[in-house]
Amino acid sequence: MKESEFLEELQKRARAQELIIKRMPFPKIFEAASVWLGNHPWRYLIPLAFLFTLLLRKFFGPSYTDFILALFRGVL
Repeated sequence: MKESEFLEELQKRARAQELIIKRMPFPKIFEAASVWLGNHPWRYLIPLAFLFTLLLRKFFGPSYTDFILALFRGVL
């Protein structure tokens, strides 16, 4: 395959992908989230998981910790 054919194929796939994204229900939200999470997702997901855990712990109390421990005890 020549370089020009390869680049042409890449452009076709990129156009097809753009059409898929545009047909989604919320294309702007999907695009923003993918760019936002695409660059070092752990910078956002780890603090978010920590806050989520704190909220659940506050809401459910010690039973939340017991539930998580039982869950992982069953997996291992």
